[in-house]
Amino acid sequence: MKKIVAGVLASCLCGVAVAQTFTAETSLVFEPTQEQKEAFFTKNPPPALVVYQKKWKTLVLLAASHGPQSLPAVNYAFHEYHPQVALIEREPGQEFGPCTQMEDSYTAALSAKNNIPLVWADADIERQWKYAQKNGFSYEDFQMLWIIRSAYAFEEETGKKTNAAQEISDYARTIHNPSWGKLFTEDRLIAYFQEHYNRDFNSTDFVAFYQDLMNVRPKKWVTKTPFYKILYFDPDARSVFMLENIAAALNEYDVVFSEMGAGHFIDIHKSLKKMLGKPQFIQGEQIPPQEIWKDCTTNGVREKVLVP
Repeated sequence: MKKIVAGVLASCLCGVAVAQTFTAETSLVFEPTQEQKEAFFTKNPPPALVVYQKKWKTLVLLAASHGPQSLPAVNYAFHEYHPQVALIEREPGQEFGPCTQMEDSYTAALSAKNNIPLVWADADIERQWKYAQKNGFSYEDFQMLWIIRSAYAFEEETGKKTNAAQEISDYARTIHNPSWGKLFTEDRLIAYFQEHYNRDFNSTDFVAFYQDLMNVRPKKWVTKTPFYKILYFDPDARSVFMLENIAAALNEYDVVFSEMGAGHFIDIHKSLKKMLGKPQFIQGEQIPPQEIWKDCTTNGVREKVLVP
């Protein structure tokens, strides 16, 4: 009952008009070691809700384990805390995946249903490419990061197999910028994937493969892949941007919901603590059974930009 009262209380204080400025303490953002991640996840296994309250302001943050296992936490956050704005870990302009499978898409669906604005709080693709390039990654490394994500989304949503030709075509249509480098050919993509991931691209089960790559306790082979290295080598490019969006949201709204992968939360948790104080953790097993919106839709989403 304590958690519900906290959410209701926060939503009832929205009319208090007292100026308060939140600033993103970006100097405190850091990339933890694998040992630090292990210790943190052992104490706070994702998915978990992390609730901050400072005076009349409430931040409800989902430290997600990407996938349908995080949907009950999103549901609970919306029902109990009634956010006025929602922030998602998704790059501006990127299409949503199935909202019954991905926590960002489900958040978008609930935002539309509750008529609240939605913020794409991840760094845009160009910013991510420039950061990857600055830190020694090739354009092939960067392409493959996005192609793996796309392959997973396609196979998860359709139940069908993808292939190199289809993924190159989708990447060329949605992301590729010729000024960044040369687009994969089929032969080069297959050779690159075999070299760096030790698999045949066209026969890989990308649902299982992606789950291995995104596991918060990754196997040793995962940590050696370009996918993992780019994904967890970018606190400046992505986690900082997410933190800046949270600060901007709190300056404009009283109750904010933000979802992000648990790895990003570790990057910024010291900054959030300095800004908002010590949070309350609600572990996944503490969340009551939720009725997930099975026929959810992202139609009607109202996009908002907080940080240009």
